[in-house]
Amino acid sequence: MSEVFAFHLDRILGLNRSLPSVSRRSEFFQDGQACPVVLWDSSLSPTDNNTHSSVRLTWGKYQQLLKHKCWQNGKVPKAEWGCTEIHHHEWSKMALFDFLLQIYNRLDRNCCGFKPLKEDSCMQQGLKLKCSDQNAVDLTHIVQRRHDRRHLVFIDNKGFFDRNEDNLDFKILQGINEFPESAVSVLRSQHLREKLLQSLFLDKIYWESQGGRKGIEKLIDVIERRSKILLTYINAHGAKVSPMNE
Repeated sequence: MSEVFAFHLDRILGLNRSLPSVSRRSEFFQDGQACPVVLWDSSLSPTDNNTHSSVRLTWGKYQQLLKHKCWQNGKVPKAEWGCTEIHHHEWSKMALFDFLLQIYNRLDRNCCGFKPLKEDSCMQQGLKLKCSDQNAVDLTHIVQRRHDRRHLVFIDNKGFFDRNEDNLDFKILQGINEFPESAVSVLRSQHLREKLLQSLFLDKIYWESQGGRKGIEKLIDVIERRSKILLTYINAHGAKVSPMNE
């Protein structure tokens, strides 16, 4: 169900990278319990079976691309940089989004940046033991559209609201030195809670499945605390906050 929350957060932050997701009940699924329904987008580029990505990148290669700032300010990157078609700003948007929701499967599939629980996928698959050579670890769910290779589409947005503040995955932010102004302005505005409440209230089934306003408020509490930590991180590291409407 975190897919639904992720969709609303994505829109409120002005990122607009997630596929529309709503809650629905059906007697054919989970005995009529609420479940997320994500709009299928036929324009998504084909992905491979291992990384579920339309472009294959390792962590080491990804960090190199961040340093080269591929396609920023309309500049064509040098051939030897090995840039993909993805614009540099897309990584900043994804890192901010993934940090707030603690989505680790894209940038930290082996859970090397935090202490995972035994039910986390990296523990189930034995990946936590493979953190000695992180540069060789593949990124996953890095997806573009066929007709728009410059921008990312955020899929499989499984967020975690039970991650304690002293165990957040900061590896998600590694190499990112600027963040989207539209999103940061919302986090700074003190209106994040109000905007999320208004947006989530429109999905009545999701609202009810989370225990009504009381349950929704608890989820927003988590995001607000993480947003404060992120803003502190941005200030402490001297990261830029830039318009990213290339």
